[in-house]
Amino acid sequence: MLALCLVLQMSAGVRAAAKVCNQHEELCSRAYNDVTSISTHASFAVTNQTKPTKPGTQFKGINDQLNDGVRGLHFNIMQGSSASEVSLCYPDCTVNNGGTLLDSLKVVKAWLDANKNDVVTIFLEGVDTNASPAAVVKAFTDSGADKYALMGKPESWSTLETMIDDGTTLVVFAEDPNIAAANSKGYFISYKGTVLKLEGPFKYGEEWTCGPWDRSTESIMLIPHYIVQTTTYGGATYDNMPYPFNLGTTNGYQYEFHAVSCRGGQSIWVNFMEVDFYDQGDLKTPTLKMNALPYDGDNKKNFYPEFFDADPDAPIASASTHAVPLSTSWHVALGACLLLSLFNALRI
Repeated sequence: MLALCLVLQMSAGVRAAAKVCNQHEELCSRAYNDVTSISTHASFAVTNQTKPTKPGTQFKGINDQLNDGVRGLHFNIMQGSSASEVSLCYPDCTVNNGGTLLDSLKVVKAWLDANKNDVVTIFLEGVDTNASPAAVVKAFTDSGADKYALMGKPESWSTLETMIDDGTTLVVFAEDPNIAAANSKGYFISYKGTVLKLEGPFKYGEEWTCGPWDRSTESIMLIPHYIVQTTTYGGATYDNMPYPFNLGTTNGYQYEFHAVSCRGGQSIWVNFMEVDFYDQGDLKTPTLKMNALPYDGDNKKNFYPEFFDADPDAPIASASTHAVPLSTSWHVALGACLLLSLFNALRI
């Protein structure tokens, strides 16, 4: 009996200390490429929401984005003031210069230092970037972010829990093959053969589409889900300027529709939904749905339909970061153990 009590008490302790991965206990056992996450287009290109002085793609900075649950960051890399410097700019450095890659990586590294149970992904964007590959590598080294980087493309993706336990909580994808090949340690993973980047962005009124349809070995699906417009800024005309309108719709039911449609059309999971102005609309609910996690307004009928002969009072899965509550039978068993322990103590 004493042995049984010890097992029960140890098991209860394990339940109370359950690990949380990317804010959810349920995601710990899932492979990296079986999870859907929000990623921010040109994550660094911040503008003021109420009094904008320049075009931008986000209203909040990188640290706030990560705190709010964003797990994918897109960095458009370009040569800075010298060949040894890498700047983050969108659509170019005359419109929105988001500072240096080094400064943004320092923010990411500090956040990872404080959040050991989260896996973050960086997309280094720019197919024909003029940024120096050596300077990009140096920014990762100087910032210290490289210590968290996953080394090389795996044959199969590990679970989030394994990545967290191994300390490889930063995944870096590089769109430019020269950048991808520049890192001797192999932690710049090439888009080619790994990332299936779908069609986009789109103009207002265009239909969301899910091509290309020629996937080979790609195991990560990236969907650009944001709208651009043609407009003039500083005397120059741009075709890909941010469109900060109708965000409740774009970042609402259209986000869910786009994700579900492309998941149905492609043979791999939707991993990253790349958005502008992530804090507008409701991206949280459809992302929880994609991950089969409970969401606000959910109810038991979603888990136990009326035609299913199940216990209506049975507990449903919880997305809470708190300890999983013990069932009545566990409470009774633990109570008996406590009484037995007290009896033995009094007897002695």
